[in-house]
Amino acid sequence: MSLDDALTYLPPVIGAIIFGALELIVAQSKPRTRLKTIFQIYLLAMFLWSVSAFMTLSGWMEILPWFRVMTATPTIMTIAVFYFVEVLFGLRRRWTPLVFLFGLCIIPISLFTPLLIINVSLKDGSLHYEFGPLIYLVAIIGYGLNFFNIAEIINGYARTSDSTQRNRFRYLLLALSITVLATFINFTEWGRYPIDIGANAISAILIAYAILRHKLLDIRIVIRQGLLYSLTTAFLGLVYFLVITLMLNVVEVFSGGRIFLLSVIVAILTAVIITPLRELAQSWIDRLFYRERYNASLMLQRLSQTTTSLLDLDKVTQTVLSDLIKTMHIGHAAIFIKRNSDGSYQLYAEQGAPRIPALGFSKDNPVIKWISRQNKILFRNDLSVNPIFKAMWKNELEYLNEFPAELLIPLNTKGELVGFIMVGSKRSTQSYSRDDEITLSTLANQTAVVIENARLYEDLENTFVQTVVTLANAIDMRDTYTSSHSQQIAEWAAYTARVLGCTEQEVQAIYWGGLLHDIGKIGIPDSILNKPARLDESEWEIIHRHTIHGAQLVAPIKRLADVAPIIEYSHERYDGSGYPYSLKGNQIPLGARIIGVVDSYSAMRDERPYKKAISHEEAIDELKRNAGILFDPEVVTTFLYVLSTDMTQVSHNQSLSGVNIQVD
Repeated sequence: MSLDDALTYLPPVIGAIIFGALELIVAQSKPRTRLKTIFQIYLLAMFLWSVSAFMTLSGWMEILPWFRVMTATPTIMTIAVFYFVEVLFGLRRRWTPLVFLFGLCIIPISLFTPLLIINVSLKDGSLHYEFGPLIYLVAIIGYGLNFFNIAEIINGYARTSDSTQRNRFRYLLLALSITVLATFINFTEWGRYPIDIGANAISAILIAYAILRHKLLDIRIVIRQGLLYSLTTAFLGLVYFLVITLMLNVVEVFSGGRIFLLSVIVAILTAVIITPLRELAQSWIDRLFYRERYNASLMLQRLSQTTTSLLDLDKVTQTVLSDLIKTMHIGHAAIFIKRNSDGSYQLYAEQGAPRIPALGFSKDNPVIKWISRQNKILFRNDLSVNPIFKAMWKNELEYLNEFPAELLIPLNTKGELVGFIMVGSKRSTQSYSRDDEITLSTLANQTAVVIENARLYEDLENTFVQTVVTLANAIDMRDTYTSSHSQQIAEWAAYTARVLGCTEQEVQAIYWGGLLHDIGKIGIPDSILNKPARLDESEWEIIHRHTIHGAQLVAPIKRLADVAPIIEYSHERYDGSGYPYSLKGNQIPLGARIIGVVDSYSAMRDERPYKKAISHEEAIDELKRNAGILFDPEVVTTFLYVLSTDMTQVSHNQSLSGVNIQVD
């Protein structure tokens, strides 16, 4: 056999083997459905096309009957795909019976009359054929149906958001498109070459991949890994044979000694080249068989690297859920975390759909007790079987059903249940495997440790914040005239920031800036702070540094990192006459400009050891006079609006919970 013969026969042989194997797989798959039966007819047509192509190209028997089979099988394929698409998408058209009637007429005409194929011959490895009078009419109808089928699959692909279904449609669509487009070549001068047969083999590989990898038609196949290793070895052996054949055709060798020497040289070279290819192929087989486990392993490595350095509980939970949903194709997942104040477990982060009103679980809830004691995954079925869960409230059961909760995975560290992960069903509707359970348990163990570290850090930050607030209150208490000075400034500043259009995060930072703007005075002696006379130059120098000290005090606290600049620049003035850096205009952060205006108003209204308080009207006039000089004019206008609305009696908590202020 020459190399040309081998390359000619190989595509139809590959196609016949793959389509034949797929035919057997679909035939044996359970349960039997109409969709599988129709697809089985399609596979049978493709198998017969491959076999007839091999028999035609080999010339071992009379060519014309086999070539007519090659002509008839595309019609069977087209009709099978048409009915497959109808059943797949639940379509039913009035003209559907006409398609069946078309096939019923054309198939026998193709096989037994010269109306489509008059004659065919094989010369020098090339096919030469003569079309009959009906070939173009049949081709137009056939291609029309094929393009209609392709369009319907494209529409189905666009309608679904399920990634698994999309992958199934993608490979099926690609296989059909390649097959249909390749047949166009038969109407050109290139038709004498078996290009359409090679395309048929490629389509076979694509459909096989769709069934093996993406479970097309929900067919699950158990194939031993060793079998694919053996097939890989056989394929590489075929490559070796082709290389030897090629060399024998290129180099004229007559003596046995030279043949042996050439074989040894080619064998060594082929081994050097093929060995890496064999290892690469086996690696691909491993990933094909263990793709979910492979992806899950990567997810665990990824999360281990990213979350261990995170101390922000929001980022930790969102990162875990995002990677979990993406890797395991889960529709809905959430993380519940224990609240230290009452021991209940509240929804902390959620991704996916459907979103339903959040529900907390008390520490005495049967679900919490069970996963805390058992420290293992709680399955949906257990909720209906285990009597302990009969004590759950109706709204709790409704929440779990609407979620819908398939698994509850405990987040346990050092013997304490710090939370749990609730996951819904997979998008593919497949049940969770044992490997999935191991992955989720491992993920939960990693997440529990990270969450506990983040909570400890958060508790430490809260302690710092409480300490700082206590210090701020202590500073206010040192001044017997202004015991609520900082609290009042914080509320005014927060409202002013909201009216100016600041974000909630900015409003929160400005509130803290107002509350802590004088924190740096902790290091100023009472003799200076409460001095009844005017301060001398050295005393003013000490006072001017209190904003820097205050910023340095809160800057190490992550939660107050945005607050430090507000404190540091709170005594800068719009014209550059302030301290400590003499900044001007927009060089001063907006939060500091707001605090500067509000603090000045409060200072004018408060009685101090060295001055009397002035009236509200006088203070307003002073702000207006200095707008654009000492103070940002826009901030002054906004603050005066806030004062005019008399909102200062509303607590800060209310101001940050959705009170919207609009300026006409």
